[in-house]
Amino acid sequence: MDKDKGVVMWFTGLAGSGKSTLASAVEMRLRMLGLKVENLDADEIRKNLSPDLGYSPKDPDLKTKRLTFMGKLLARNGVWTLIAAVASLREFRDRARREIDQFVEVWVKCPIEECQRRDPKGLFTRAARGEVNDIAGLHQPYEEPLAPEIIVETDQETVERSTDRIMRRLVELGYLPEQAVSGEGYSAEDKEQVERRLRALGYI
Repeated sequence: MDKDKGVVMWFTGLAGSGKSTLASAVEMRLRMLGLKVENLDADEIRKNLSPDLGYSPKDPDLKTKRLTFMGKLLARNGVWTLIAAVASLREFRDRARREIDQFVEVWVKCPIEECQRRDPKGLFTRAARGEVNDIAGLHQPYEEPLAPEIIVETDQETVERSTDRIMRRLVELGYLPEQAVSGEGYSAEDKEQVERRLRALGYI
């Protein structure tokens, strides 16, 4: 690992699988370690930096190119970058892996039936009304990762459990020290603060 560079973590999965929730939980853990972290949520990037993009077949390609470039730039300057984006085709994620030195793919795996039940942004409800027809895994293909660094199954485990496993995997990959998962160096106040945040956000 090059400690002068950050790590880009790409959380991929279906809409409603829990990508943004997990990215936020991991972000808090990394900040507790004193790391510089940016959380690039795909919806926020679309709204603020890519309002020109619509939903044509070429637009996901452009969106993921922009996210990859931003992640690469931030990581080059020592910032850990979390990207919560479907990136439905493997070629999108493989391109990011090729261009970014320290890259971790997190597959947030969840059956589409559970994603439809959760429907946090109302996408599936809108699809049922015929208002949208471009949801990956429903209207369009979602190519599952072939060799992600980690798989979390959000229909089978809590956010806290998934976050713990992600942090452990980062240690195994050599990106974090052992104390990152042992809790060593965390004050009781730190732990209480994180737990408070997670509860307020409905994560635990």
